[in-house]
Amino acid sequence: MLIQTRNTKFKQYFYPCLGGILGGISISTQFWLICMPISLSILWKGSDQRISNFCWGFFFILISHSWLYDLHPLTWLGFSWLESLVITIVILLACSFIGGILVCLWGLLGEIILFKKDIFEIKLLPLTIKVFLLSIIWSIGELILSQTSFFWIGLGEGLVPGDMYLAGLGRWIGSSGLCVVQILIGFWIYLIHGKWRRKGHFKKIFIFGLLVIVFLHLFGGLINPINRNFDYPVAIWQTNIPTREKIKFNDQFITNKLLAAQTYALSNKAKLLVAPEGTLNNNFNLVKGSKINMLIGGFRNYKNELRSSLLGYRTGDQFFTSFIDKHRLVPLGEKIPAFLDIFSRGLSAVGGVQPGSNSRFFDSEFTPPLAVAICYEISDGLTIRNAINSGAKIIISLANLDPYPKKLQNQFLSLARMRSIENKKDNLIASNTGPSGLISDDGKIIEVLNSNAEQNVVVFPNFSSEKTFYTKFGERPLLLLFLFFILLNFFV
Repeated sequence: MLIQTRNTKFKQYFYPCLGGILGGISISTQFWLICMPISLSILWKGSDQRISNFCWGFFFILISHSWLYDLHPLTWLGFSWLESLVITIVILLACSFIGGILVCLWGLLGEIILFKKDIFEIKLLPLTIKVFLLSIIWSIGELILSQTSFFWIGLGEGLVPGDMYLAGLGRWIGSSGLCVVQILIGFWIYLIHGKWRRKGHFKKIFIFGLLVIVFLHLFGGLINPINRNFDYPVAIWQTNIPTREKIKFNDQFITNKLLAAQTYALSNKAKLLVAPEGTLNNNFNLVKGSKINMLIGGFRNYKNELRSSLLGYRTGDQFFTSFIDKHRLVPLGEKIPAFLDIFSRGLSAVGGVQPGSNSRFFDSEFTPPLAVAICYEISDGLTIRNAINSGAKIIISLANLDPYPKKLQNQFLSLARMRSIENKKDNLIASNTGPSGLISDDGKIIEVLNSNAEQNVVVFPNFSSEKTFYTKFGERPLLLLFLFFILLNFFV
């Protein structure tokens, strides 16, 4: 009896932890087909048990966000090695704990909506309605989080590059819809497994679900990319200036590097030079004037506030003449709560910056209209969609992901590719240490530079005014479905 109790407790903890680990591994990797459906089926299996939900969410974030550990060491900011280690671990564990709590809250809704009785005894129609409702609730939760500073990558974006055919559905349903599809696939696997263990009939459900999945892949694969042209060459400068060392470099060092990048761009007949987030220091002065039109990440002062911005330079300009400020700031890294101002300047070399307007639409005199994402603003699909509806013809994504590892670069790339798929827009990426390159309107990588190396490249982006179903209607269909299933749930 004691052995059975121990086995039960072991399974109660082991499987949800394993599920969360598998889900975390699958985010932004080629292992989606192997890991994520199994992970979500394990989530459903324990979703009526609060400890299982917490464990799944905790380990999902712990693995998918393990790159947070690479904040260490923070000795360059004045912390001791031990203080740096403690701070880094606490941040990672705190994020994981929040993830566990959020999944636990979703499970509580599941107890109310679905798990009042054995789900294998519920008739097919009410079961379908309740499962759809819970899946949409999860998706709406991710949508809400994507509007805050505490979200990085969800189930929808995590589908890339693991299953690009299914990801193609993003043109119609966005990443929120893809999130619902994935959770439903996880439930389908859980239901089949449960019926098989109970020696119940599952063949019809298996065949029907398989046919639906095949259809979704075929439909998602029906993408007609825009014919590419070579009318507008753009030079990208991947600076590879380590954040921890940048404070050692003066403006003259940056000027020399910038002049070399401009020379490369002009020799390759580029019409525009793009450089990453945070490249130029505050009040940067290009004494001899810019040799080429530039969009370059830097800092500016506004009403005694420091802003991280995309700065526009026309040929001949010494100072920027157009800009768009970063709106979504990294907690602790760029923006700290006001009550902590007297204790800390944050976990960054610049101390703290203030947010600009939440509009991501940028219309300068020397470029086509742009949708601009600075750093992890790329995770906010709503503001990018709004910018494209305002007239943007391409997405430009700037970042400085140093000192984080390739894992975070892959997640950034997945987010950028999903934004391209959703809106059928090329995405031009310039990042300090990578990734930098060009994503086509169907989410395929046309060019990506090697990480952690200073490089220059000329790419040929397309500019398009075409809008997808998702661009036009966004999450409105999902919200209507949510209301529809709530009403149905009262009548079944």
